[in-house]
Amino acid sequence: MKLERTRRVTLSGMPGSVRLLLVGSNSAVRRGLELLLSGEAGVQIVGQAENANSAIRLGRELSPSTVLIDLESLGDRGLEEAVELRRQIPATVIVLSLRDDQQSRQRADEAGLRFLSKQAGTDGLLALLCERLVG
Repeated sequence: MKLERTRRVTLSGMPGSVRLLLVGSNSAVRRGLELLLSGEAGVQIVGQAENANSAIRLGRELSPSTVLIDLESLGDRGLEEAVELRRQIPATVIVLSLRDDQQSRQRADEAGLRFLSKQAGTDGLLALLCERLVG
């Protein structure tokens, strides 16, 4: 994910807030996302998990409105684990992926997940979170 300092998209002035659970095995990626989003108005990071099982447990405790998953860090079963997470927690699940192809997007969409390519950068992520707030 491009860690950009200049942003065109902001959640400032949006109604409500996003209660966000970050999921991925790479603690540096989770920390980077936390640093990137923690100063953003309208975003509350409620927790972090290394894997889907931990995310399900934390999701039940913390009631996030949105779960952001670093898909590749969960290994070969990343998409299946994201689907299971969505079944277990009543939250919007966004899968963040290195892949940016139609097949990956379609598989995520068919599974009821939101898809975001890491190439979308900060603005892409904030735009998707704005959509979450609006409707």
